[in-house]
Amino acid sequence: METKVRKPINKKMVFGGVVLVFAVIGLIASLIFVVNLIGNIASGSKEKEEMEWFISPLVMQDPPPFESPDQATNTTIITAGVWRFIMTQDTSKYPIDEFNFITVPQSDIEVQIRQLFGDVQYTHETVGDTELMITYNSETKSYIFPATPHVLPYTPRVEDVQKVDDGYVLTVGYIPPGLSWQGDVTGKKYEPEPEKFMEYTLKVNEAGEYQIYAIANAVVDEPSNTEPGNTVSDVEPGNDSTSDESGTSSDGAQDGSESTSDQSDDSASESSEAA
Repeated sequence: METKVRKPINKKMVFGGVVLVFAVIGLIASLIFVVNLIGNIASGSKEKEEMEWFISPLVMQDPPPFESPDQATNTTIITAGVWRFIMTQDTSKYPIDEFNFITVPQSDIEVQIRQLFGDVQYTHETVGDTELMITYNSETKSYIFPATPHVLPYTPRVEDVQKVDDGYVLTVGYIPPGLSWQGDVTGKKYEPEPEKFMEYTLKVNEAGEYQIYAIANAVVDEPSNTEPGNTVSDVEPGNDSTSDESGTSSDGAQDGSESTSDQSDDSASESSEAA
């Protein structure tokens, strides 16, 4: 009786097969990454998110428009610097009082302002209102404000980005305070619509960083005036040409009737004389 001898397993073939499987997995993962990257570049979603984060310190306070940083008010500039400080810095390392107010050196706020506007002229002073009061202490050269402000600010949503020579022009929707998403009883989600639109001009400095240059009222398309029940008559107010023509015809008819009556009276008189 012959005994079958099992052939030894070729370890090189097994190793090659494993390597091939991992190579295929790596290729698929690379393709997915490239597709997602192309999608993000095409939609500009990453760039829009960066722009939204950058302009948030201004959108939060809803400042008045300005045509250049030097025309922005002290309140706009200082408040933006404080908001950016709160967004980017660890406030726990600064002195805090029993009312949760921190004291921050003006130099730290100046850094944030420079990041937003570049080299802009302004005067250190107390700004803000009852919702967010930012007090300036000229003796200690520091600002005092809440570590966690209890306000409900706008949040930005970049609707459109236009590339210009030395920067970008953004159409920004101001999302009102409240829940970012809302839903109905069926579970369908609704994204809140902007309450207003503003136009932000960003410049790019020599280091390739954004800087806020101007804010203006955005020009958005107004709803058309052609909806049912909202039509405009071709006849302008006071232009009663149709009624005038009718009146003329009516007057003409009356004149004709009077003429016929007069002729009848004349004929009757002539007949009486002949008799």
